[in-house]
Amino acid sequence: MKLKETALVYLDRSGGLQKFLDDCKLYNDSKQSCAVFRFLILINPSDIVELDAVLGNYVMHEPVKATRIFKSVCFTAVQTLSLIQQLQTEDQINIVLKLTHLPSLPSYVLSLCKFPFDYTTQRFYILEGIVVAMTTVTKYTQGARFVCSDDACQLSEGFQYIRVHTPGATESATLRNDFVCSLCTSPLREDMKYRVLGDKQVAELIDSKATTAFQGFSTSKIQRFQSFTVFLRDELANKMKIGNKYKVIGIPVCMQNSSQVALCLEANRVDCPTITGPCCISEKFKYLISLTSNSYWKFTAVLANTFASQVVPAGIYNHLKLAILLSLVQTTDRDDATGYVDLLVMTNDSLILERLC
Repeated sequence: MKLKETALVYLDRSGGLQKFLDDCKLYNDSKQSCAVFRFLILINPSDIVELDAVLGNYVMHEPVKATRIFKSVCFTAVQTLSLIQQLQTEDQINIVLKLTHLPSLPSYVLSLCKFPFDYTTQRFYILEGIVVAMTTVTKYTQGARFVCSDDACQLSEGFQYIRVHTPGATESATLRNDFVCSLCTSPLREDMKYRVLGDKQVAELIDSKATTAFQGFSTSKIQRFQSFTVFLRDELANKMKIGNKYKVIGIPVCMQNSSQVALCLEANRVDCPTITGPCCISEKFKYLISLTSNSYWKFTAVLANTFASQVVPAGIYNHLKLAILLSLVQTTDRDDATGYVDLLVMTNDSLILERLC
């Protein structure tokens, strides 16, 4: 009871309670019949730990238990204030806790470069990496209503059997044909008109340290890099772009694929780290500009000649390297940016080109 009171106090102080009331009004005013009511609750771990350490520990290390606490608080509020007329059971409320950040501590960093893999507990971790592959946006079952197939059973009506997606769960965990009634053990059947679909996208991230493997030399320390599968759902779909670096907060899960087990991450928050360039031109560049100031082309020729010297020996592929430099100048993170320099290169030596591009 104390944790529920603390959760209510946090919602009130953080503005989450007012947002919850506004969302309830939208559901109540809607003419569409719903079986599942989804609510997003923004959680600041620092604030909630300061308010109550136990509840803050649940949020960061036992999010399933923390979700149940907030779910119970929200259901009580709906019932007490009669916010949603359609709502009958607590199972109809789908609470999603969205974290603003995690502490910058090594124990919260998820890395495939370190052993052992002790990520069996479903708690939040931070993963940083570069997107190397993505799928198109598809649909998944966000929630569904089941009823008893025996019409004589009292559970053949109502909303006692509601299944919603939980982090790390597969589609079969939400939709299956082997669910049975807890009262008469008859098979459950799905009421299709109440099925709720959401957006799903899968991205492959690789540790940014893996880019050292493309620099043409190896370090003394042997490392193994492997891509990491990240699931983006609902409002996080289309938040990533191939080639960009992101910091992802999520819950690691083990996915069974035939005889293999893969470690994946169910994303809770996606942030693009701000990359800041140097605030001034280095002294070496200033000296190079002064030496080549008598010509319009000497400076760019020297840059093209020495560009990517760790991959390609100086003096070869200068035209290609100059074109790559021009393309980099046009590169921007803006979505509406235009004027990219597209390159089409044909050669017999594809290895060097793969390292360059």
